[in-house]
Amino acid sequence: MKTKILICSIAVLAAVLTFPAGSGAQKTGPLLLAPPQRLEPPKPQPTAPAVPEKPAEAPAGNGVQVDALLTVDPDSVGTLTKANGGFGERMWVGTSRRLIERLLPHLPANNSSAAMRDLSRRLLLSAAPLPESDEASIALIPQRVGLLAMMGDFDAAMALLQAAPDRASNADLVRIEADTHFLSNDNARACALATGRISEGDDPYWQKAFIFCQMLTGEVGKAELGIALLRELGVEDEVFFALGDALAGGDKVIESMAKPAPLHLAMARAGNVQLPADVIAGNRPAVLRAVATSPNAPVELRLEAAERAEVAGALPVETLRHLYTSISFSAEDLANPLSRTEAESGPLSRALLYRTAVIQTVPTAQAEVAARALALGHEGGRYASTARTFLPVLQGVPPSAELAWFAPAAVRAFLAAGDYELAKAWFAVLRASALFDAQSSSAINALLPVLRLAGPDYADGWTPTTLAQWWSLAEGHPEGADRGALLFSLFDAFDEPVPANLWESLLDSPERSTVVMPRPALWFQLRIAASGVRIGETVMLSLLSLGDGGPSQADPMILRDVLARLRAVGQDAGARALAIEAALAAGL
Repeated sequence: MKTKILICSIAVLAAVLTFPAGSGAQKTGPLLLAPPQRLEPPKPQPTAPAVPEKPAEAPAGNGVQVDALLTVDPDSVGTLTKANGGFGERMWVGTSRRLIERLLPHLPANNSSAAMRDLSRRLLLSAAPLPESDEASIALIPQRVGLLAMMGDFDAAMALLQAAPDRASNADLVRIEADTHFLSNDNARACALATGRISEGDDPYWQKAFIFCQMLTGEVGKAELGIALLRELGVEDEVFFALGDALAGGDKVIESMAKPAPLHLAMARAGNVQLPADVIAGNRPAVLRAVATSPNAPVELRLEAAERAEVAGALPVETLRHLYTSISFSAEDLANPLSRTEAESGPLSRALLYRTAVIQTVPTAQAEVAARALALGHEGGRYASTARTFLPVLQGVPPSAELAWFAPAAVRAFLAAGDYELAKAWFAVLRASALFDAQSSSAINALLPVLRLAGPDYADGWTPTTLAQWWSLAEGHPEGADRGALLFSLFDAFDEPVPANLWESLLDSPERSTVVMPRPALWFQLRIAASGVRIGETVMLSLLSLGDGGPSQADPMILRDVLARLRAVGQDAGARALAIEAALAAGL
């Protein structure tokens, strides 16, 4: 009897899920849980490179000329060419397709290195034919789009997805597109996809998405029937069921959401269900971005998510600044921001400092607040992110002799934010001050090697003895040996001479150290790829060698090898950016 009921229930569910809204089925009263969203036409698709098919052979002597037909290889499409930042159509020449298929899906998608993210993004978006293979090939376009989406780069993911010729027929691409829309709070587009897929199979993903869409259009009765049948069929997703109950008017409290799916976040936002603190426990960039922009999350949770998302490159820095300025503080806090941040640190403290710096009009006061914020960022492992966030404030503080005390912090902050010209301007202030101030002179010796890594043009005053002068200051520091090993390794990667006696002075440090190393095969393959000037393969292997820890956590010798290999294939700018990140993270 139970089997018959279940079969009947499945039949009813199929009928309910197959008929579109307004097909004549009785509706319940309207219950709009989210405002209607207007669908927009898709953006123009970028031009994809074409791959010629082998032309059909015409009978000899018939005088008919047969032109080659052009088809598009889905895996070769991209939105970047060599003219606008891509690696060029020959980036995979000499690399086996098997190697790309094995390694590309493992690119690190969550790290704090802006330079690594730039290389990853260019690698994934570059338009270039892939090598042919005699074996069955794995589709790589879903892997590329999926990695961009995981990184939280929704715009790039959607642009590449729209360039894919089989976008509508590829189930993986359609699901990635729906997830991206859910995370972007674009439920209208996600629901259009769900409606189109629900009749094509019994995938629980689309069934749950369609039920949510029924909730949004007020078809609560149909949605509740669908939820009941999913439970009957043994589908396990307690968070989905709890959110479904909340959308239907039930309890709006979710105790835990440690591994939220994009659909969960969309449902929670539509139902105004407050997100629990563990929603960001997984530290996934795309989820962090969604939580940071969710009005149904507590303020401190949004701030923490926003800071982590900006660190991971998933959230535009302008969004973090806007969130900082939207926080309300008491008049007492605004009058004494430095005292408040001495007592406690965290996202609220950084928000207070940014708010204070923005409303300040006296350059000295702005410099004091920015210096404190940068110090907090360094203590919390978010120095580069803090520098990017405070960049408008820093740019508003004019380089001057009165602020020579602030010059070392300003130089490092502008290097971290990628504004090398303003770093050079503040360094000039420091050089002028050093003529009569010993402290400024020591600051110059400490900074010159880092500026040299940015390029010879930025290290005004560099001499063959400068590195030895730097070491004379650094040698007595508790972390002097580690900093020396890092700096000398970085210099070697850029063919900058390091005197033998400086390397010898490091021999007093322990002979052995525990480090995280890439697999030997990966390391050696990187050397082979770079020697063959195989650009795509070299960049891919470099990113894998650095891993999620990025340049700030890489062993100096591994980092040295990666930088040298990148330079060998013409990626000098990317190599220098990685070197600057590593140096600043180490406190140089």
